[in-house]
Amino acid sequence: MRSGATGKTVFSHSSSRCSRSLKQVRSIWVRLQPWSIYAMLGHFNRHVKSCSVTPYFRVLATGAVLAVLPLVGVQAQSTFNPWLQCEADELVQEIVPATPNAPAPDDLPVRAEAGRVESSSTWSVLEGDVKLSRGDQRLRAERMTLERPANRVRVEEGFTYGDPNQALRGTQAEVDLNAETGWFKDADYYLPRRNAQGYAEKVNVDRAQQTSRLEDATYSTCPRGREAWELRARRLNLNSASGRGTAHDIVLAFKDTPVFYFPYLSFPITEERQSGFLFPRQGYDSETGFDLSLPYYWNIAPDRDMTLTPRLMSARGLLLGAEYRYLYPDRQGKIDAEYIPYDRRYGDARGSFNIVDRATPLPNLYTNLRFEYVSDDSYLRDLSNNLDFLTVNYLERYLDVRYQGDWWRALARVQGYQILNPALFALTGDPYERLPQLVFDGAWPTGAGGFNYRLHGEVVSFQQSDSAVVTGTRLDLWPTVGWALEKPWGYLKPQAGFRYTSYQLDNTAAGANDAPSRAAPVLSLDSGLIFERPLQADWLGVTAGTQTLEPRLFYLYVPYRDQDDIPIFDSARMDRDFDWLFRQNRFTGADRLGDANQLTAALTSRLIDGSSGRERLRASVGQIQYFEDRRVNLYPELPPQTAANSGLIAQGALNLSSRWSVQGGVQLEPDNSDLLRTAFDLRYFATSRQFVNLSYLRDRDPSDLGLSDQIHSVDASLVWPLSSRLRVLARWNQALNIDRNLETLAGLEYEDCCWAFRAVARQYRDSPLEVDAQTGFYLELELKGLTRLGGGLETVLQSSIFGYQPIRY
Repeated sequence: MRSGATGKTVFSHSSSRCSRSLKQVRSIWVRLQPWSIYAMLGHFNRHVKSCSVTPYFRVLATGAVLAVLPLVGVQAQSTFNPWLQCEADELVQEIVPATPNAPAPDDLPVRAEAGRVESSSTWSVLEGDVKLSRGDQRLRAERMTLERPANRVRVEEGFTYGDPNQALRGTQAEVDLNAETGWFKDADYYLPRRNAQGYAEKVNVDRAQQTSRLEDATYSTCPRGREAWELRARRLNLNSASGRGTAHDIVLAFKDTPVFYFPYLSFPITEERQSGFLFPRQGYDSETGFDLSLPYYWNIAPDRDMTLTPRLMSARGLLLGAEYRYLYPDRQGKIDAEYIPYDRRYGDARGSFNIVDRATPLPNLYTNLRFEYVSDDSYLRDLSNNLDFLTVNYLERYLDVRYQGDWWRALARVQGYQILNPALFALTGDPYERLPQLVFDGAWPTGAGGFNYRLHGEVVSFQQSDSAVVTGTRLDLWPTVGWALEKPWGYLKPQAGFRYTSYQLDNTAAGANDAPSRAAPVLSLDSGLIFERPLQADWLGVTAGTQTLEPRLFYLYVPYRDQDDIPIFDSARMDRDFDWLFRQNRFTGADRLGDANQLTAALTSRLIDGSSGRERLRASVGQIQYFEDRRVNLYPELPPQTAANSGLIAQGALNLSSRWSVQGGVQLEPDNSDLLRTAFDLRYFATSRQFVNLSYLRDRDPSDLGLSDQIHSVDASLVWPLSSRLRVLARWNQALNIDRNLETLAGLEYEDCCWAFRAVARQYRDSPLEVDAQTGFYLELELKGLTRLGGGLETVLQSSIFGYQPIRY
């Protein structure tokens, strides 16, 4: 018997992950996705007429299935597969590979196959490996029965359903086509994208009312039958019309031991953001004691939201936090605030405030605002703050207004600081506030004769709260004209400029010049040649590559100008590296313009892999030859620099393979008499879960403050597997010149299929100047696909171990 009738049903499936406009939220809920089986079976009822028996049955119809979508968490944001430890679920074979560019489900018929079909005026039966399919969707059962005139369908011997996103298995099902209601018993499900599985003892669906009810439902990412952790709910009510669900008697169990109990939760079951409680965050450390946060998410509008977070710390008290976010077409930002009325350990009220705002009010006009504030210097360290502060040493406040033209750009800025670590600025003084700063940079394209023109201009007012410190306004103008000849074999770039800087100063000493100025030409000539040759032999694994030889000469002339009466607002000696050989000023900022009559000679060689174009080796060496003493220093009491040359500076980088890389540099003292600076970095990177870093730095460069042996340190860190499930985490950072440990960290990370545990001990100093070290001990339990128990460890590991990245499940 064959039938060719067709019908139509809307198939729809959407993710149950909670979407927030600006960042991922760890929101937990359950979602039932009922598939419309009513139209298929009603169509079958109308077209199957008489009792027939045939070994093969196929009919075109419209159909569907039931699927249960459970509590979900954060999906992975890394190429690392967090589920490698997991064995395949028994329902994985029911997952149907997705068909690329497949037509919409509405445009596809449902095909049915069965070993035998019997039909009469009162009932119809499909038996013998019944199969229904529609596109990427598959439904199988051993027997289906349709009762007339009650119009009721029963499956009593089990069914399975699969598509690219889920698989479902149950023992019994019954659907009332007239009332559009149904129930499904003993339903197992599997979600491959989340590696999640679970069970519901009974599911009731009312299609007309768009409601579903699950009884005794579970969710876990562990292997079925061996759940290390599991989320259980006695009853779940889901209302698709309102977009919300409710759960009663939710228990989170680990190793069959209840960890948390929630008597009632309300949650969204659609992609639309909805107000409600987020999953609690909990932890323990020596600073805060037991730490519990219960965030509440308030969906104010499609482009605005707020998260209110009460945080209870047993050792300190109750802290109230709020995060307000907005996302408009031309503006986005957020405001964070925290307040604790009384910190028992600190003995007073404390709080913090942080605002970030970026906007484009007009075409090519951009604004950027950042304001950071804490009530005291130790606030961030004491409370393990999760707010988005840039550093724990100082807080920055600025407002930038930028305009970008075709060949020029302008900046208006106000900038200030809150110093949290005064020892960091004990020698140099607190940084100056810019109230305001105006900057103009123009770069006009090559005109007649190949000339190009640039202009840098700045006006800035430097202020400080200390009335004894010199303040004032600075004007800096630097126009240049250049010419360039660039060929495949080399280049020649002469440039001439004139730099003028003037000041209007306040709080100067009696008799001091309160309006100093400086003007000087800046002349340079940059030239280089590029030689290439093909490799004739296998070298570093490269057999078909190119080696280059690139000599370079750079001449710089700046006449001496006496600048001893100019204060230091934002200038410092520039750090010496290979690029420093080609700078037009050896100082940062505009308060000092270094005198120069010098020639830099340098040589660079590269090894380029011909097949991939990858640079396997780069080695450079160079030196400045001085023709005159350098008389300009940061401070008047320092003597002129009389060395005839800068000393050799060499640096190189070697990519031994896709995993091994080495880079380093060496600087010799003037006249090449001894090592001045040595830096070395070795990195092995196999995966984000297996790598090694080793660094060594010795910097004996005497500064303008008269210090020596500033840095002599070794830093080693690693993440290394001891077995398929156990990894060691470690870092050792030692300041050898003062025999002081800056940080020692040791820990273990155990990762099973569906959970991970980390334990880390740490001894550290926030600054090399600190005599006494601090200690910390951290524990974290992660239930993959659900939540983490414990706080602060992720930030510690990211800041301590270079290359460490948390895996998002």
